[in-house]
Amino acid sequence: MTDEDDSSVEEIISMREIAPKPFPRAKHPFITHVREGYEESGVNSVRRQTGARSLPSSPQSQSGVNHYTTRDNVVKLGQFPPIISLNVGGMVYQTRLSTLLKYSDSMLAAMFSGRHKVDQDKDGHYFLDTNGAVFGHILEYLRYGTIPPSDSSTAVYRDAEYYGLQSLVEKLQLRPEIASIIVKESHRSQFPGYQDAKNDVIRAAVANASVNRIGEVLICAFKTEFKAKVQNFNPLHGCIVDSAHVSIGPWEAQADEEVFMKCLENDLMEDGFNVKPHESKRKCKYYYGQTCQKFVYKLQIIFD
Repeated sequence: MTDEDDSSVEEIISMREIAPKPFPRAKHPFITHVREGYEESGVNSVRRQTGARSLPSSPQSQSGVNHYTTRDNVVKLGQFPPIISLNVGGMVYQTRLSTLLKYSDSMLAAMFSGRHKVDQDKDGHYFLDTNGAVFGHILEYLRYGTIPPSDSSTAVYRDAEYYGLQSLVEKLQLRPEIASIIVKESHRSQFPGYQDAKNDVIRAAVANASVNRIGEVLICAFKTEFKAKVQNFNPLHGCIVDSAHVSIGPWEAQADEEVFMKCLENDLMEDGFNVKPHESKRKCKYYYGQTCQKFVYKLQIIFD
């Protein structure tokens, strides 16, 4: 074998030296890993030409740590693609991941932050168990800041609270239909157990209307609980409140018993009941050293 042949063999050997194992390919399609002497693009790792001068590696790349933006981290950790397909109560929507992450303090941002697993349906759509038609308004607000029409305000307000979209909640609260709801809820909240008392009134009215379709209900409402001051006052004197069908109180708010009765009547009428205005309070007639301060109201619901 000649010297020329020996040199060619030596060259072949140097070209087939074993290369270090390349970095694993990034899951994100737009990220390329770079290491001195190697670059990954597509499927294959390609060795740079022998003798070519490599650019110095950054400390991060030398340690195997890759540069990701915050959004890239979200996509990698939560496996959420940049385009999200949603099944909301049976209606399918498509939107960008960035749209769902727009308000960082919202429930939607938390769900798609990469820290939580979101259920998927059989077709791979991420599933949200809320009203699909209403969510369309939520999505329009996230995209363009669009406030829904007045006839949808109440439903959107409810879901905006559910999804934690505080900025949309605050804007809807300035609409008359939502402001009215807030005032009514504030009114009812003065009376602990209000909703239970209202339901009991309806049940009692239905039970008492079997004869003439007029449901008469006696209601014991008391802001302050009565306490006798004289020693010989008999608490078991057969008080008028013993005949009451429904009892509610005491409460700490400034609203008195009349305010409670008007609130109850208005709510029943808004629900569609035919309510006869309540009568003046019926006071207990017991007296022993002092008058019993307890009383009841009579309210009637007419079932046509």
